[in-house]
Amino acid sequence: MTKAPTLVLTRPAAQSAQVADRVSRLLPAARILTSPVLEIMATGAPVDLSAYRGVILTSQNAAPFLPSLAGVPAYVVGARTAAGCGADVRLIAKDADDLVSRLDAEGPLLHPHGAVTVGDIAKRLSSAGIETHDAVVYDQRALDLSAHTVETLMGDEPAVLPLWSPRSATLVGTQVPALGLSVQVIALSPAVARAWLEATGRDCEVCARPDGDEMFARIVAALSGEVA
Repeated sequence: MTKAPTLVLTRPAAQSAQVADRVSRLLPAARILTSPVLEIMATGAPVDLSAYRGVILTSQNAAPFLPSLAGVPAYVVGARTAAGCGADVRLIAKDADDLVSRLDAEGPLLHPHGAVTVGDIAKRLSSAGIETHDAVVYDQRALDLSAHTVETLMGDEPAVLPLWSPRSATLVGTQVPALGLSVQVIALSPAVARAWLEATGRDCEVCARPDGDEMFARIVAALSGEVA
């Protein structure tokens, strides 16, 4: 009998816990191994929202480091980021490009984000006539995978490895010398898949839509031995 796959979660601790809880409620017998490759830490940068007409949120990680967003217009990437931000959400985009192409608002706007970010959102919006400023409100400190996690990803037994960001894909890929043949890697987006390919030389499965529900459906299908 083929052993059920182990789900390997490498997101920051709080986000990995959310995924693990959601999977466990649907698949109580699922084996889950958590080893974050990033730690979210506040930069301590002061943020005064009174000077802005709204905020741009591209990650769940930014909101905890901001003043209350109650009543603040927000333009958001991802439904889960929108659901947890507490703001007056005006737009939910699928990714940075979608947000830049669809956003129609008066500036100035503020884009609070991590020390590592992609998309040049503030620069692109400002060039399009919507004044937008950056604020680095958190840092993403790289962490080493646990020895057990590396062994699991290099072993012969099946595992499912979802990857949510290009940086995490790079960090995981460079820490696993030889990925096991039974590891199913799922990338949230083509950008994540490219980072994985550059780090490992291997292709992977890519979500049709870069959102949490799509990723969750693929994780469940992989753990259940189904095709997403």
